[in-house]
Amino acid sequence: MPKSLHRRLLEKGWSEDEIERTMQMMYSDEKREKHAHFVSATHPVIYWVGLVVAIVGNLLVAVTLIPFLMILNSTQLYVILGIVGFVFGSMFNLIIKDIEHVDQTHHIVAGVFIPAIALITVYIMVSVANRFNEVINNPNPHNAIVLSAVYLITFSAPYFVYKIKDFVWERKQKASEGA
Repeated sequence: MPKSLHRRLLEKGWSEDEIERTMQMMYSDEKREKHAHFVSATHPVIYWVGLVVAIVGNLLVAVTLIPFLMILNSTQLYVILGIVGFVFGSMFNLIIKDIEHVDQTHHIVAGVFIPAIALITVYIMVSVANRFNEVINNPNPHNAIVLSAVYLITFSAPYFVYKIKDFVWERKQKASEGA
């Protein structure tokens, strides 16, 4: 276990008074207020970068999955799309949890906007793959609406599980406060 800063400074020969003044400068309320402004100013940047990364990630996955849409049968595709949707939904949920405490409006917008973009992207991806199948006479068309629904459900599942856990935790907290 690492030594505390106080102990390390004592070992280096600092006096208690010097250590106290240094600690006061490093951890003063003024210093914390100064850095709190920096942290609150960076949250919108983190939010927008996370939003752009989620959108670009969905687009890249959509483009990558087009060849698989042309080859795989529906059952295989449902499983793969479900796994991909769940993984992306979990990553998106991490982004949402981080920005949730910042601004409720941004949280709601992201909670609606990203799944809508993902749904549209998957629908377009399946439509493009079906068009390619028509061009090359590949008899393997897929239902874009069903695949979009599978992706949306698996994409949204981690968020809904998180919200249900959060709701249950809040109810337990209220019950323990009332008891």
